[in-house]
Amino acid sequence: MTTEPWALDGVEVAQLIKSKQLSASEVVESHIIRINDVNKKLNAVVVRTDAEARARAQEVDAGNVHGPLAGVAITTKINTDHLPYPMDNGIRALKDNPSASTHASIQGLLNDGAVMLGRTNSPAFALRAHTGNDLHGETHNPYGQHLTPGGSSGGAGAAVATGMCAIAQGNDVAGSVRWPAFCNGVIGLRPTIGRMPSGGSNPNPRGLSAMMMSTQGPLARTMTDLRLGYSAMQFPNWNDPFWVPMQNDFPQAKAPLRVALLVEDGRDMHESTRFAIRKVGALLQDAGYEVEEISPPMLEVLFGMWLRLGALDVQLGLVPQLELLNDSGLTQAIQGMLPSFPPPTPQVMMQALADRDLLFRAWNVFFEQYPLLVMPVLAKPFMRMNEDLEGPEHMADLWSDLRYTVNLASLAIPSLAFPVGHDDGIPLGVQIATHAWREDRLLAVGDALEERLGKVAVVDPVW
Repeated sequence: MTTEPWALDGVEVAQLIKSKQLSASEVVESHIIRINDVNKKLNAVVVRTDAEARARAQEVDAGNVHGPLAGVAITTKINTDHLPYPMDNGIRALKDNPSASTHASIQGLLNDGAVMLGRTNSPAFALRAHTGNDLHGETHNPYGQHLTPGGSSGGAGAAVATGMCAIAQGNDVAGSVRWPAFCNGVIGLRPTIGRMPSGGSNPNPRGLSAMMMSTQGPLARTMTDLRLGYSAMQFPNWNDPFWVPMQNDFPQAKAPLRVALLVEDGRDMHESTRFAIRKVGALLQDAGYEVEEISPPMLEVLFGMWLRLGALDVQLGLVPQLELLNDSGLTQAIQGMLPSFPPPTPQVMMQALADRDLLFRAWNVFFEQYPLLVMPVLAKPFMRMNEDLEGPEHMADLWSDLRYTVNLASLAIPSLAFPVGHDDGIPLGVQIATHAWREDRLLAVGDALEERLGKVAVVDPVW
């Protein structure tokens, strides 16, 4: 197995640099070579920052940059402000759109010493389940050209999986961290709404659905790297009215935590999905958790929640701009989604908010009994490239297959996407949710799973 710096854990790289066994400049050159080698197949990193990365590495080696991530390679996403790079959102008309400032979550990574190696691809306006746009083109999944890398942080997921970076900054308003993590076989964390600074770095107002459902989150191959990214990205930002300086540490439970496995919900679920969930249950039982197959309440209410909350923003805000934005994939995907939306009326929104309140309450009670819930990311084995462009009927089926990943974003609770192996060469994975603010439980579960499954290794594109 290769021992090139690009293949090492970020935390291991930081330790080697600190002990002078490796220089940050060597790490950067290694990652640049790796990006040159695999990115031509994957198109995950679409803005290169080689010169800036080399200059930053020299600062690390000179002792002018410190922190737990000193010299560790990261990437940032094209839909997130990062000076001096464009924030183009995958839209051709915005290719030179300047970032307003550096987003607080990215600033936290930089303040902890990280070295930025490039900007990762995202679908136009981050609004597809597949990563591709008319400005930067398609991103591919390293496990096969027929597979989607996911969206919207698909470039981030592919970059992490193949060693182009150790940690990637992503964001999630409908699964955009957890879904690409699943597709590319890496780990992704969607924190509680308010845990990460999400808004406040750009003067433009956000839509209602973004205010309620969007958050930043890290992607990584190992739990130690995920923890480093998660800690760094919690950078204070009082300019974000939803940011909360919440503690990370809580008292340890006096009794083993109970884990609910969600394997039946009255809808289609592939046997490989159930296998992955039950495999996680067995591993957690071995780790001392109490495991039971049981479903939380109000699932049918959950399954329709994102479309109801997003109806106003998408139908009244985005659709009138589609011609101006002029991205073929975005237009086709939104047109395929529109028949699934309810009417964009105040009455629909008021009822959705009332139902969301009841859903919150019911799930909070459930989490008191079962503090951890293991559920699907996707109810079938995989999604094909551009499967979200196959028309309204197929989009409705895809939306159902992604019913947990998309709709979990409508709740404020955190969720961890974790890989659990492969089925016929395609990554298998689950997501695990818990009470708001209790990311500590998810991190502990991730540690337990990694201890039993082993760390995720870098992969090469299979073609």
